[in-house]
Amino acid sequence: MKKIVLPNVTEYIDRFFDFMNEKVGQKVMNMFESFGRCGLRALDVLAVLSVVAAVVFAVRFETGVLFALIFAFIGVLGCVLLQYAATKMLPALNTLVKNAPTKLSSAVFLKVLALFAGVGGLIALAFGVLIWTGSSEYVDPTAADVNAVILGCFAAFVACEFWMFLFLKPEELSVEVVEKTSVGEEFIGLTSYFAKGCLKLTPVVFGLTVLLAVVWLVVMMFSPIESIFGQLFVLVYLGVMALLPFFMYAAFLSYYLTLDILTAVFPLPAKLDKIKE
Repeated sequence: MKKIVLPNVTEYIDRFFDFMNEKVGQKVMNMFESFGRCGLRALDVLAVLSVVAAVVFAVRFETGVLFALIFAFIGVLGCVLLQYAATKMLPALNTLVKNAPTKLSSAVFLKVLALFAGVGGLIALAFGVLIWTGSSEYVDPTAADVNAVILGCFAAFVACEFWMFLFLKPEELSVEVVEKTSVGEEFIGLTSYFAKGCLKLTPVVFGLTVLLAVVWLVVMMFSPIESIFGQLFVLVYLGVMALLPFFMYAAFLSYYLTLDILTAVFPLPAKLDKIKE
């Protein structure tokens, strides 16, 4: 009787990850970086649309010339400020990642996280497709917030797959895999991995936010006057979200200052022991 040999699933997963890392990984990283550039160009479009929307509101709702001028001025000025901030801060985020090298003793934990992230993203995408096609028994396709659920599933898919590729490419986050590290260095390496990953994700969020603001403003121009003010608050919220590169820069500096303090504190016991000797 022949012995049945089960396939080594772990080996196949590793081969798949190696293939994705070598053939697709860098292209995906470049694609995600392009979201930031798309966001900057979308701000130009948003500035022009602000002027167009001001004219449309003045004609459709008879808001008056003063309101149109104020709306156009605020829209254009906001786009200029956001574009300047993003143009300066997006490259600064990459510089922060490069100037914050860390070490890990093994990439095994990262590969496990990559597997979980990849599978989680596919589950989110499948759930979103089921809702979109009306095949899901858990969500009513006629509900008012079904579009938000579908959008959330798509966003979760993009975020999870993005993290999967980041877990497979630690060099993108200035992480060096070495043979030996201390427990403290391992802890700092892992925690900073997620912090630097969020910096890498910032251009994607920024680009999608600005693109959503463009679509939202177009929708506002054809909406009834009763919903204009509510939609205007959403547009302001999207504008604040477009400042994410600035906020992430400040947050990362505060976070990494804590890590630097921990890095300085961890070796102290060993140094004190040497002094006593």
